[in-house]
Amino acid sequence: MSIEGNLDQKKPHPRLGSDAWEQIGAHLQAVFAEIEGQPIPDEQVDLLLALRRAERERGRKEA
Repeated sequence: MSIEGNLDQKKPHPRLGSDAWEQIGAHLQAVFAEIEGQPIPDEQVDLLLALRRAERERGRKEA
């Protein structure tokens, strides 16, 4: 039994139509609009500050 064709050939990927892209975009905008005005939780602020400190320390050691 032989297999014909090239196994390395890529199959075409299905593409989304413009209506689907518009629906996805509208949904993402609605989701992000809900959280846009909310404050960043203190735990996340603390993590960001710790990262900034670690980056500064790393920069000092490399300099």
